[in-house]
Order: sequence, then structure tokens, then C-alpha cells
Amino acid sequence: LTLVLSILSLVKCQNVCNGYSGLCDRSYTNITYLVTHDSYAVGRNIAATQNFPIIDQLNQGVRGLKFSAVAPILDRAAVHLCHTSCSILDAGPASGVLDTIAEWLDEHPREVITIMWNNLYNMKAGRLANVYSASKIMPYIYTHDSSKPWPTLNEMIDSGKRVVNFVDSQADEKNIPWLMDQFQLVFETPYENTDQNSFKCTIDRPSTLKSPDGHMYVMNHFLYGTLKLGNIEAQVPQRDSATVTNSKSLREQIAECTRTFGKKPNFIEVDFYDDGDAMEIVSELNEV
Repeated sequence: LTLVLSILSLVKCQNVCNGYSGLCDRSYTNITYLVTHDSYAVGRNIAATQNFPIIDQLNQGVRGLKFSAVAPILDRAAVHLCHTSCSILDAGPASGVLDTIAEWLDEHPREVITIMWNNLYNMKAGRLANVYSASKIMPYIYTHDSSKPWPTLNEMIDSGKRVVNFVDSQADEKNIPWLMDQFQLVFETPYENTDQNSFKCTIDRPSTLKSPDGHMYVMNHFLYGTLKLGNIEAQVPQRDSATVTNSKSLREQIAECTRTFGKKPNFIEVDFYDDGDAMEIVSELNEV
């Protein structure tokens, strides 16, 4: 009996993609993914955007990670993950975080994730590629053939290439085709939101894009406040309002953007993803 149950459990695991059998035959572009804004910015730091570290996020169903690439003052050649300022929140070298993700992927062979880079210092694509090469994640990197439709999750899992990567500036797809130019494929709604009435369903980035057709999109749904530290004015997350932001407010913006753009969001980016109903809402959108 134990052997039979083990076999049944294995078969079940092999028939799910990102946690659900219903997602396996869907194209990568026909799914909504929960994305954590500055995924690595955790803890009680004033600049923290998440309550739990990346491994916990992945274990709980987050499948999109937004990173900000920063060159810290003390080592301009390095690539660190910081928020607001490296002097306020520095999660360390990006390669170490990629190693952590690779180890999680080793243990979770039926999962597809997306990494989106906010390239704050306009670093050359080769510099970001070197960060990947210094980590263990390269065997998982997906390269999209623009002449073909996007694969299903099951096809990506079978190929072993399960990490999709976008960068918002300085892409060099001729030489580094797997680090894709985000705004050729994905647009974003405005991200500088300071209150519940700020959320809009307009194309913010790239500013030159006039129609949502042919693009996936990120719906940004997190709030910033302003904090003065001496002569420095810093944008900090609104932790205390996260439960409301990630529940009623989130549902309202999704409904508005779906009407405006004629399609559901592909990526929903939030702070403090575990506060409120974000996980449940994404499951509802995916009908799983």
C-alpha cells in the first residue's frame, strides 16, 4: 500500500505545473503570476517591501521576482540588490540570491518562475549576465525564439528551461538573447502610487507604447510613502495599509485593467504579498 501511495503521489506531482494541473497546457503568456516587488527586501527595515524571504515566497506560490540592480558606493563594480538606498537596505550580491533560487529550483522540478530587473544604474546586459554566470542558475535559463509562440508551462518544464528573465533597460538580445528587453514584450501600469486612489490602468512604461495589443503587462499595485532622513528624502513602502491594498483595492484595479486592456494582467506586482488576499485573487484569475 505504501508503494502504491508513493507512486500515486509521484504521478500527481508529475501532472502539475506551478502547483496546478490546470496550468500545464496553458501558454506562459496565458497565466497570471504573483510578483513580489523588490522580493529580497525583507524584515523590519523601513525600506522592506516583504515580510518573508524569497524561499518562503516561492514556497507559498509567488512565481515572479522583481529585482533592482544597484552598484553599491563601496564597490561600484559589484551588482547588489538594494531598495531605496544601499545604505538603508542592501540584500547583498545578486549572484548569491540567484544561487538561492537555483537551489530551490533543484528541489522543485515542476515550477516556472520569472525574474524582472529594474536596471537602476543602466548596467550593460553583459554585466548582469556575468552575475548569472557566477551563480548556479544558468542551466535553468529560458531563451525565447521570437519567431515561435510562447511554450506551455509543461513544455518549459520538460525542457528544463524554467526561468524567464526580463530587463527594463540596456538589453542586448543579439549577444544575450535570454535577458529579454521587457518593454518589447511587457508593459507596466504606473508604479509611483501614494494612496488607494492613485492606481491607474494606463500604459506607463514604455511611454512610447500606444496600444496594449501584442504585449503582456505588469499591473503595479503597491503604495509608497515618503520619509525624510536628514537631508535625504526616501520612498518607503506603506506596510500598515497592505491588507487593504492587497484585497479590495487589488480586485478593483484588476477589474478596471481587464476592462481597459481587454485582458487579465500577466503579472501582478505587490508589497507584503502575504497581507490580504493577493494569493487567492491570483488563483481566481487563473481559475485553479
